[in-house]
Amino acid sequence: MAFRMISLLTTRYTPGMIRINVYATLRPIIGTKSVEIPSGHLMTVGEVLEALFARYPDIKANIVDEQGALQDYVSLFVAGRDVRYLSGLETPLTAGQAIDIFPPVAGG
Repeated sequence: MAFRMISLLTTRYTPGMIRINVYATLRPIIGTKSVEIPSGHLMTVGEVLEALFARYPDIKANIVDEQGALQDYVSLFVAGRDVRYLSGLETPLTAGQAIDIFPPVAGG
């Protein structure tokens, strides 16, 4: 039982990669729930997003505005913390970390 619980809580990452998890309306744009971006060195959130946009250009307008700033209605988290309270798009990342991107969600 303990083994099963641990395996459910453990997220597997590919060495040398940064995982980007997308949710809700963003998933159909990229066709999956997550993608991995190679990271051979320290990168910023902004650099990882640019790599994502190069691979999936249709998602860009849903995440950043025309000036490249994070859309007000998008929530982007690194290690469970909103990047707005870290260093924004300049927040540093290392291989093995994950970014979670949440679009606005409504419902009742």
